[in-house]
Amino acid sequence: MLTALENRVGNLKESVGEMNETLELVEGRTDRFDSMEEQLSEFMLDSLGVNTEKMNGLVNSTVKKLVERDDTLKDMQQVMDVPKPEEFKGARSARDVDNFLWEIESTNKKRGGNAIGT
Repeated sequence: MLTALENRVGNLKESVGEMNETLELVEGRTDRFDSMEEQLSEFMLDSLGVNTEKMNGLVNSTVKKLVERDDTLKDMQQVMDVPKPEEFKGARSARDVDNFLWEIESTNKKRGGNAIGT
């Protein structure tokens, strides 16, 4: 019985030794994964930083171009501003109104009716 117990203790020691070896292998791989994770994290942060700088440059360039175009449009608008005609201060005769309405009706008939459909 004592030898049987000694054999079991020996088997347990072997099992514990094998488990320790396996544990060391797993810990080594875990350390490598941690190292790879740190490297990947640093790479991603560096890449994001570079991309952020590029995007900021593009945004600033676009804003500058838009400001230049806005200034150009304002200049063009000032050139295109035409004085507005004075408000009509007279009377229209019934004949003028009737002629205008007749002209609209004849134009609609030539086109085949009202295009808007009202």
